[in-house]
Amino acid sequence: MSEASVFRRRTGPEQDFSTTLAAALKDAARGGVRFSAGGSDLEWERFNSHPFEEREEGRRDALLAFESDPVRERHPGKPDGVSRFAYFLDGVQTTEEIGRIGTVPVVMTTVAAAIVHRRDGRLRKLDVAGVPALMRALILPHDAHDPGARALYAAAESRGFPVPRSDAEAVASGAESVLLDSTQHEPHIDPADYSALKQRAYQRASSLRAAMEVALLERWAEMETGEDWIAVDGQLPVPTPNAVGLIKNARRLFFGGEEARMLLDLEAGRRTTAFVPPWRAERAKAGRAEEERASWYVRLWPSSAASEGADATSGLVRLEMDVPYSEQSATFDEVSRWLLAERAPLAKPDFRWASMIYPIHYVEKILKPTVHGGRRTRLRLEREISDLRT
Repeated sequence: MSEASVFRRRTGPEQDFSTTLAAALKDAARGGVRFSAGGSDLEWERFNSHPFEEREEGRRDALLAFESDPVRERHPGKPDGVSRFAYFLDGVQTTEEIGRIGTVPVVMTTVAAAIVHRRDGRLRKLDVAGVPALMRALILPHDAHDPGARALYAAAESRGFPVPRSDAEAVASGAESVLLDSTQHEPHIDPADYSALKQRAYQRASSLRAAMEVALLERWAEMETGEDWIAVDGQLPVPTPNAVGLIKNARRLFFGGEEARMLLDLEAGRRTTAFVPPWRAERAKAGRAEEERASWYVRLWPSSAASEGADATSGLVRLEMDVPYSEQSATFDEVSRWLLAERAPLAKPDFRWASMIYPIHYVEKILKPTVHGGRRTRLRLEREISDLRT
């Protein structure tokens, strides 16, 4: 019997998230835990820094060039309107604080991810067995050793919230609601550091969403998809043939000096030569060859065409894929032409349209309504916490 099936049997039938959490809040309050009502939308607080961002800056010596050194501008050839991208993967989340226990935020998240298949010019959501369409989680800093947080954690667990040992296990279990420890991998965080605890909660929510995306990509890799490719929003999480990650936020540049100027002046329809991002090179040196990636930038549109408030990085997309065994430059050129062929239709009205392709925009559009129910849950739970104080 698989570990996932054991996990499912242990947790029993799924209960409604908000009802179960409301009961756990009351249990903790009866045990002496004091709650403060009111919270915030953590998405707006922009805790979405990438775990490697701090190591990216100033590490030009760790950046390895694939095609030319220094990295330079290259014309990939004129796109002919043909794209072998037929599948598109993206995920969304809402992450919200619903109250506090002293300085400890009580956080809930709703995450969803999906693959869309384009066939005969039409986009349809792909049914993928074994991966939940949507998950909700209560996130608390159990290992920060705050008595109130631990009491609510125990109350939620006793009310039936599954406690997975990892995000991958949470996704594989098929559970729709889980209980997550935001300090599982950082137990020495100060329980009085309110801002840091919110950041850790947001990162744990993002990690759950990423695990859902990885599971979808792994299932896709097992399908019979012929010569079709998949475009993944964001970094390519696991080595996957015929898959390309599309990073639409190019504000953090890997280049310095003349290379940085070249990138900002890159013409629409051009690309840079390929390189290995710094953290990939470091992992490869450590013997983790499976982490090796080729990466390069493509400019879809002139920065002047982007929305108000855009800068010189608008219209740039960084691509990431497994390193081809042969004909590397020809492969990078071809994939770049596919991406350029995806410029129409425009991904408007999204303000990021200049660095986004429409099918990825479509995935987000169909997913966002599914997670917005979490906002209604948040309001209900905030009222529950307010009632506990009366």
